[in-house]
Amino acid sequence: MMDSTENHSDSFFSKFQILPSVKSSIVIPVKDEQTYILQTLSSFANQVDILGESLDSNQFEILVLANNCSDDSVALIKKFQLENPNLNIHLEEITLSKSLANIGYVRRKLMESAYSRLMQNGGGIIMTTDGDTSVANDWISQTQQEIINGADVVGGRISLYQNELENLDEFTLLHHFKDEKYQLLIAELEAKIIDSEFDPHPRHHQHFNGSFAIMTDCFAKSGGVPEVDYLEDCAFFDRLQTIDAKIRHSYNVKVHTSARWIGRTEIGLSHQLNVWKNLGKNVDNYFVESCPSITQRLVQKRSLLDLWNSKNQITESEFHQKIKKIIPEITIEKDNYSLFNDYQYFGEWFEKILFIKSKMSKENIPAVSIDTAIKDLQMKIQEYSNHDFAQTSIL
Repeated sequence: MMDSTENHSDSFFSKFQILPSVKSSIVIPVKDEQTYILQTLSSFANQVDILGESLDSNQFEILVLANNCSDDSVALIKKFQLENPNLNIHLEEITLSKSLANIGYVRRKLMESAYSRLMQNGGGIIMTTDGDTSVANDWISQTQQEIINGADVVGGRISLYQNELENLDEFTLLHHFKDEKYQLLIAELEAKIIDSEFDPHPRHHQHFNGSFAIMTDCFAKSGGVPEVDYLEDCAFFDRLQTIDAKIRHSYNVKVHTSARWIGRTEIGLSHQLNVWKNLGKNVDNYFVESCPSITQRLVQKRSLLDLWNSKNQITESEFHQKIKKIIPEITIEKDNYSLFNDYQYFGEWFEKILFIKSKMSKENIPAVSIDTAIKDLQMKIQEYSNHDFAQTSIL
């Protein structure tokens, strides 16, 4: 077992050679996952292509980083390796110091390891899932297909294990389904307003590490996963937006994950399930961003995108007139036009505009009950669909 510090991180998996045929490197962090780990690894045993034919297992490798485990996870992984010699599973067992023993550090180092290995083959796809998650049997090929279709980054659809879902108490289940519906309605509204060519409807809202993939060239351009202790997937998504990465929220890429409400991170799905469990029947106390607020910020983003696409075609005076119309509260300053011309990516300029706007306006985001928000979002989507409402599902 490796006793790891920051200095050891570059040597993770260095003793395992990557096959020249490997196109995808899949990383899985593991800490005390004896309940789920065999189910997770077994989901890679019979991967198929998009036509349903068996996928060559030499096209992918699985990097498992078992950190600070105190249960039988490592023994189970080793047993699975022996029973499945056709799979390229590489296990690194480490003990991290308290300052490094967090999911942000582990995921970052795993993805950096995958990047380094794939670059030996000229690049490829870095993929990640969790030790309590099972991927669909076409997870790899469907991800690859989204990349072929033009995506730089792919967020898969993450659902809870059906048997565990059924074991949730009545009110936790109710809150979960309402939140899913709310988030999916926002995703549908965003698709209609932003009208992205690489992330069209149908799309979902998830870009989390239970099912996430990124091309090595995009990973390099982004600078990699930010240094945070948790919610590293959200921080990484924010960073990817600033470089205009083509992020696809695909329904074809599917996984199932655990519904445990006691988790290993301070914030995450397990934390949210616990919040809903404690909220109980007090559903009226569950407030979210309102439909008018969501619509306004999406329309503003669409308008700013249109303005960005007219770059080098408008004068400074026209720029100030248009941005003042889009964001009335913004102060007209000469620097705004300079920033508009200097930035390389829309995403980084948009982030700066949001920062300037936040300094100009201290208004609170209006909150409403989730039931009200769902009803209003359904009506707004119908309005944008010219009364051809597409039913949003929570599959």
